Amino acid sequence: MNLFALLATGRVVPDLTLSVFGGGPRAGHSDALLWTSAAILSIAVVVATTIGRLVRGVFDGMLRRALLAQEESLRTHGESARELSALAAEIAHEIKNPLASVKGLAGLLSQSLPDGKGAERLAVLRREVDRMQSIVEEFLGFSRPLIPLATEPVDLGMLCTEVARLHEGMARERGVVLEVKDDGALARCDPRKVKQILINLVQNALEASPPGSTVSLETATEDGHGVVRVHDRGRGLDAEVADRVFAAGFTTKEHGSGLGLTIARAIARQHGGELDLRAREGGGAVATLRLPARGPAA
Repeated sequence: MNLFALLATGRVVPDLTLSVFGGGPRAGHSDALLWTSAAILSIAVVVATTIGRLVRGVFDGMLRRALLAQEESLRTHGESARELSALAAEIAHEIKNPLASVKGLAGLLSQSLPDGKGAERLAVLRREVDRMQSIVEEFLGFSRPLIPLATEPVDLGMLCTEVARLHEGMARERGVVLEVKDDGALARCDPRKVKQILINLVQNALEASPPGSTVSLETATEDGHGVVRVHDRGRGLDAEVADRVFAAGFTTKEHGSGLGLTIARAIARQHGGELDLRAREGGGAVATLRLPARGPAA
């Protein structure tokens, strides 16, 4: 503004008479009025800029305080969650030992009971104790931090064959064919941990499969990853369920704990891989486990 006033009063541009500064025919080209208007407008701009900076400073301060309060709230929540998790793990551990005692005593009683209602009821008791032990073990596995991996080159086909052999009896009881299709895929992983994942996936597939169907484990090498897919012909996944199957505590089984798939995905991600479950074309579901061929990312 002062530059325009200087140009007008200095007659650098003869025809420059800015009416916004008081120039032009209305003001008779008054230099004093021109400079006064320029000064007032400059002061107004400075005041407006100062007020804007003050308002922005106040807003930034409020935002910083809100973020600090949120961080503090999250930190407090995290500490509380860790304390509750530790307490729950301790309680689960304390429950585990009495369950083992109950199971052992039930086994001894079953040897001395004759066949009949008493033996049947004792068998139900032992099955329920086994189920409770399984739930406690899964919870302890979920509540404990993931231990460091002991990685090595692993033939995924051989690992799948080993898991399939472990479940031959279960497959036979359910009238389901269990097969392995191997293409020689390799991955650098912790075989004990990956075996835990595959056992969970195969058991889920067998439990979901109707008699006469087939559960297949297929290996492949894709984009630098070793891949294992577990196919079944069960009832498949509903759209509203597909996004929740890996949430802790969510289960579609009558006696499920809702931790198996959660732990399995956590182990896969610890390796730098991924585990997903989706509906299979033609019915059923397919679980896909991807593991880096060169080991987990740093």
